[in-house]
Amino acid sequence: MPYWQCYLVIGLVLAVPMVAILAKEIWVSLSERAKRPAPAQALRSYVLVVLVTTILWPLFVPFILYEKWTSRRDEKQRKSEERIFAPGKEDLVSSFTVEEIEAHEVVNDPLGGAPRLPFGHLHEAWEKFLTELPAGTQLWSYAVVWENRWRTQEQREGYVAVVDDGIGPFFETVNYRLEDQA
Repeated sequence: MPYWQCYLVIGLVLAVPMVAILAKEIWVSLSERAKRPAPAQALRSYVLVVLVTTILWPLFVPFILYEKWTSRRDEKQRKSEERIFAPGKEDLVSSFTVEEIEAHEVVNDPLGGAPRLPFGHLHEAWEKFLTELPAGTQLWSYAVVWENRWRTQEQREGYVAVVDDGIGPFFETVNYRLEDQA
């Protein structure tokens, strides 16, 4: 079989899935609008896809392979980079009572833009945090330099519940990129 015939046969074989994909996309998009294409218009679209794919299929192969390779690589990278912040035992600084924390975190805004309460506008979030704490909880402050998924270092500080030597929920009060503070 001559090379040009092999070339065309491969193109036709690749055109079949392309036409199937095109037909499905057309059907779904037009079904939503309750319009069906005229048979002649649909046939023209399919013939055009078959001709273009049959003749230009070598141009599509590298793009398809590249897409497959990058999607797998991106998926692996995304899974490896999905890190969710949570303070660890090594990040604990010191133990506090609720009264000590609230006395330390009272917002003193001379212009009166924030309420004179612990954590200011975040006082309701703090109260909710306290109500959701399990019994027998100790509150500790934490401070950690965290590297996020974009490889940027952040300073994170706040208060965390320690229950039975385990780390529980936390209330974050400070979060900024370290390079911003230089």
